[in-house]
Amino acid sequence: MPLHTWTSGDFERASDFAAAARVPTVVYDPFDSWDDPSRGWRGDQSWTADVQHYVLRATIVAGPQLPAEGGPAHPVPLPYPPVVRRVPAPPDLGSSTVDVHFAGVFRDEGWAAPPHDTRNRHYRGHLVATLQRALPDHRLAIRNVEYRSEPQEGRSRLRRQYVAELDRSTMVLSPAGFGYLTFRHSDAWARGRVLLSEPVQRHIAVPEPQRWQSGEVAVLYDPLRDDIADVVAKSLKCRKGLADIARAGWEYGRRWTAPEAQVAALVHAISEHG
Repeated sequence: MPLHTWTSGDFERASDFAAAARVPTVVYDPFDSWDDPSRGWRGDQSWTADVQHYVLRATIVAGPQLPAEGGPAHPVPLPYPPVVRRVPAPPDLGSSTVDVHFAGVFRDEGWAAPPHDTRNRHYRGHLVATLQRALPDHRLAIRNVEYRSEPQEGRSRLRRQYVAELDRSTMVLSPAGFGYLTFRHSDAWARGRVLLSEPVQRHIAVPEPQRWQSGEVAVLYDPLRDDIADVVAKSLKCRKGLADIARAGWEYGRRWTAPEAQVAALVHAISEHG
């Protein structure tokens, strides 16, 4: 039976069958947002609630957007794998010609203060506008683009341009999308660049959250307190520190986003809780 045709009764029967057979249920949660699973979902909105109810009954739940607390009993946080190739070693950031790169959908900022929810597309506009007011145009690589709306040929062209821009940049801005974690986080690590992100570990479960908290694997900005332009300016004054973050991020990405690493994390969770 195709999964998208399942009803709430089908999910209940699957959970009850596994419980009666004492078989562990391992589920990958596919949605971009735990608190609002329908965010970014283009199918039947009611179906997302049935899936989440099923997920909460599972023995082990893996996924990139699981909550930091109050979610499944045994979560396995698996960040998105990169959509670009991982470089064999972090490059020398001294050759970068751009300070900050961002490519994605954003709206006009529309306000002078950050919104309540940073997953709002206007908040991306707020970040971009703040950077554009503070940095020279030639030190920014900012493009407002929606990959999903492009035909395949257009996507391939944009992907090549995206990789070229990543490789010219010191820092990669990775704001929240439909969820707090996006593929840009992993892409920045994969290309050995400095990830510029809000502290996503406040909202979602991530591997080794203490490394996020300490700023070891990313330059962090607090949406409610920091001016992102100030954060960037201060970071750029310490090139040695940025190189250390880029290397730690590249190693973190290799450890937690490579397919074999994610399989190993899931196998470990099953051996412990299955």
